[in-house]
Amino acid sequence: MPVPIWAGRYIGLPFKDQGRDRAGLDCWGLVRLVMAEQFGIALPSFAAEYKRTVEAGLIGALVEREAALWLNVNTGEEQRGDVIVLRLMGQPMHVGLVLGDRQMLHIEQGIDSAIEHYTATRWQDRIFGFYRYEPFHDQH
Repeated sequence: MPVPIWAGRYIGLPFKDQGRDRAGLDCWGLVRLVMAEQFGIALPSFAAEYKRTVEAGLIGALVEREAALWLNVNTGEEQRGDVIVLRLMGQPMHVGLVLGDRQMLHIEQGIDSAIEHYTATRWQDRIFGFYRYEPFHDQH
């Protein structure tokens, strides 16, 4: 599954802690923006609890908290629109959006939004899991 052409519209967006729009985004904000614009899925902001959750290194817990809405996807079965949760400093605290061809769209502090292979050396051993938003799965 090749990377979609629309993914280029999200390259180079600036990082902003707790950002939720094109003026600045954090990793969850980017996933949330793309899901809304490309798939018509309104994900929760998590703005109230986001900072302390990320500081605790548990962004994966944001997805797990609403586990009834998220389907855990086996590695190798991920599809465009799935969320990839990655470990940083040993904790599941970073997310990106699967685009296809083992590539993800993500953003980090100090790095504008970019597309990277999640099988690259930097990420391959940091994959915590893949998750599909169940209402999205039901639609497609």
